[in-house]
Amino acid sequence: MTDLLATKKLNVKFRSRGEIIHAVKDLSFKLSDDEVLGIVGESGSGKSQTVLSIMGLLETNGSATGSCLFADKELIGLPSGELNNVRGNEIAMIFQDPMSSLNPYITIGKQMSGVLKRHTRMGNKEIKERCIEMLDSVGIGKPQERFDGYSFELSGGMRQRVMIASALLTNPKLLIADEPTTALDVTVQEKILDLILAVKERFKMSVIMITHDLGVVARTCDQVLVMKNGELQESGNTEAIFYSPKADYTKELLKKSKEINLKEQQKYTETQDPSIKNSLVKSTNAKVNFVLPKKALFSAENILTAVNEISMETHEGEVLGIVGESGSGKSTLAKTILGLQKLSSGQVEVFGERLSEINKKELKEIRKKMQVVFQDPFSSLNPRMTVFEILKEPLDSFFPSMTKESAQKDIEDGLMEVGLTPEYLGRYPHELSGGQCQRVAIARALMPKPQLLICDEAVSALDASIRGEIIDLLLRIKAEKKLTMIFIAHDLAVVRKICDRVIVMQSGKIVEQGPTEKVFFEPEKEYTANLLSAVPVPDPKMEREKYIKRVQAK
Repeated sequence: MTDLLATKKLNVKFRSRGEIIHAVKDLSFKLSDDEVLGIVGESGSGKSQTVLSIMGLLETNGSATGSCLFADKELIGLPSGELNNVRGNEIAMIFQDPMSSLNPYITIGKQMSGVLKRHTRMGNKEIKERCIEMLDSVGIGKPQERFDGYSFELSGGMRQRVMIASALLTNPKLLIADEPTTALDVTVQEKILDLILAVKERFKMSVIMITHDLGVVARTCDQVLVMKNGELQESGNTEAIFYSPKADYTKELLKKSKEINLKEQQKYTETQDPSIKNSLVKSTNAKVNFVLPKKALFSAENILTAVNEISMETHEGEVLGIVGESGSGKSTLAKTILGLQKLSSGQVEVFGERLSEINKKELKEIRKKMQVVFQDPFSSLNPRMTVFEILKEPLDSFFPSMTKESAQKDIEDGLMEVGLTPEYLGRYPHELSGGQCQRVAIARALMPKPQLLICDEAVSALDASIRGEIIDLLLRIKAEKKLTMIFIAHDLAVVRKICDRVIVMQSGKIVEQGPTEKVFFEPEKEYTANLLSAVPVPDPKMEREKYIKRVQAK
């Protein structure tokens, strides 16, 4: 195998507030033709900055030194005009969130066409044919219709397929995938990873896979780089790294990833307390419909049923998990419980009160008893407010007569409760890591001293070690405060660790429910079994066997 890419003593530095931040330190590695290289590490390890420096896409306050040879061409210091010819043409990149990468105001076809207009001399007809061909090759149905459609009309998985199709238009030699499946549920993630491997084989290209999920690495990669604080900890063949790691940090990462997994199968035995428990949340035949825009003036009304005749209960003191693919209705159900989404029919009772029969003042009193933690703390925390102001906001809303001294004490105690010290009170969200931001979001949710906490994908965007810390934090708070929790997630391994009971949803309906261990290890429905088998485990041999079975089944 010849080397397609070789870096030598690559350094990436940023100047911020008069200080120099050394993001990547003396990094050297090689990537061969037709190879998949995984770059793993926790947030802040320098994974993304490594590939952004190769692409010449660093922020204006960043600089790269050292050497990066791509197809015998030095990229570091290459003039922008020449670098533009390499980017998109010979090296393509797909990012974590396709929604922010695709312009919702411009048709998919127009965005894809721009790549070919920039890098080829094709005519408009040839460009359209090429784009439709690529949309078809990545498994998008009715590619001609999608060519004239918009990104907001597609699911997350379909948007990521569009991004892959766009990246492949010029037959690049190297595809860089930066956390391409983090925001996707397990079945869509499995399809996208299989797709990346399939197009890699079909187009004979190399792939750099950046991820914090070691299960994804086990599933897709031939070689692995393990990074921490900008430095290379270990590199080598995937099986060697997973089965006989040398670096302490690699061993720690593997241990943490195996703490939260579905690999250990066991027979379910009944351990639940059979006594009747108090129900905090109860829905009876709950239904939520959305009226979609008409495709034509005189066409029939198009109705989407997001929650379809759901009846469920959440008992006091338990953690109830709600799982399912994107679009299964998990978050819409949570919004109806919070009183943020009106029901089309049926009833939802919270703390014994029917939400459809109470006024705004009574709803505010109920909301004091229930709070929510969202998936992305950076978008749910106000960037203009300090941590102190963020935590004070719910106190001002629910306890307006509270004295300054009492508020200050509650805020400091609340912050320490989630593992942060009072010195963070003056900081803004952008000055915190993802894990620290999520701790602040949890502290804010706990300020009104709620009885019910709803976590909507609260750990899916975090890497393995931080995810483990947040889960342990939630379990500790639940035990200490006797909290009831509804935990919505697409990460089934996390649900197994944290939840007492689980509800599996598909297309707005409950397909299976019961004690977590029973549902996970003795699933009654094929849909549940397929969800569980799609979860990647940090074991290359097992993942290879699963991949071969899927390919043979097609």
